[in-house]
Amino acid sequence: MRVRFALFAAVFLVISVLHALADTAVKCSIKTLSACPQTGCSKPGTPLAATNSQKRTTAINGSPTAISFSDLKDLQRDVDGKFSNGPIVVEGQRVSGYHNMKAASRKIVLSGLKVESQIFSEGDFVELVGYIAATTLPPHPNTGESVNCKLTDEPSNDYHINITPAENSDETQGIVVEMIPQDPHRKNKDWTLDKLTRIRAQQLQVKIQGRLFFDSEHEPNTQKGKAGGNPRRFSVWEIHPLLSFFVCVSGRCTQSAGWKALEDWTPSP
Repeated sequence: MRVRFALFAAVFLVISVLHALADTAVKCSIKTLSACPQTGCSKPGTPLAATNSQKRTTAINGSPTAISFSDLKDLQRDVDGKFSNGPIVVEGQRVSGYHNMKAASRKIVLSGLKVESQIFSEGDFVELVGYIAATTLPPHPNTGESVNCKLTDEPSNDYHINITPAENSDETQGIVVEMIPQDPHRKNKDWTLDKLTRIRAQQLQVKIQGRLFFDSEHEPNTQKGKAGGNPRRFSVWEIHPLLSFFVCVSGRCTQSAGWKALEDWTPSP
């Protein structure tokens, strides 16, 4: 058991460091989450500033649109296709890849993407049904990210959760969704890692709602078969931040009925 725990701790430390290294090297003197600005610790006008701002935006319109894992795979293919032949020109600016998108080019590239009969854009209010990945890493805080001013305490960091389409699946078959520490449910401790860990252990179905977000700092890496500098997932489209999280306690939920809000759910002892 000790060896197993030590291995998990080592893997978690490596991934936390890689997350930190993925951010632009910007000095950060902010000491509290409440003082951390919308763009976190990033240089104004940079791609990282645009990414951080999207991670922190909670504004939504209307009711959520159901999105599937197949849709998310197609959305990844759409964006990859735009850059498949090298740099593209957006409003007169040369963009060498989706890692280099500033706010203006990001809005254009990530808008109006057609998936079957639906059209999606970054920032859309969406809903996804699935399960928390059974392997490899459980839900955990992403410590030291620039979006939260590189703070390292658990209450000041996003919860990284991998959602898959089927029970007992590997995280390479899923996508990442994140709970941000600024959310009232996080502040009130209604959404906790303990609850998420229990949901994962029981493989309870979940329904999540939030903003569609493209994590341009990373790449999908199912093909590589290893994490490297990227969290394992088949697409870097995320639901981030999460605004609602529901649990199917009975195991007999439909798209619209039978769900229990995570903040109202108390796990059995």
